[in-house]
Amino acid sequence: MPEATRTLGEPPLLEVNGLVKYFPLTSGVIARRVVGQVHAVDGVNLVLNRGETLGLVGESGCGKSTVAKLLMGLEKPTAGQILFHGDDVSKMGRRQLKNYRRRVQIIFQDPYSSLNPRMTVGDIVAEGWDVHADIVPK
Repeated sequence: MPEATRTLGEPPLLEVNGLVKYFPLTSGVIARRVVGQVHAVDGVNLVLNRGETLGLVGESGCGKSTVAKLLMGLEKPTAGQILFHGDDVSKMGRRQLKNYRRRVQIIFQDPYSSLNPRMTVGDIVAEGWDVHADIVPK
């Protein structure tokens, strides 16, 4: 396993500062209105250097999947900052975000929550090919 390394002056691989995600709590069927907030993630900080691996462990409902989705750019944070090689993930354009997602990997523990039951196996496999279109054989 490679040893975690960081060259002097080089930013961390991943840096998270004050990450917050609140989801609106709504009421009403026709006239939906926000009546509160669910605090899914509140104040996550971490630094990950090249060669390091991060595992999120915790009780059900504590925000692990939400943090993972935030780190992948699949959810927008309510507050806080996610930096990859010093670049703010929330400010990345579509092409930059696609490149970022190629370099970051998340493995969810429960395959039933990470695989879409409405997609065929072929569609699920092809989704990976879409991300890595530059290396897929024609």
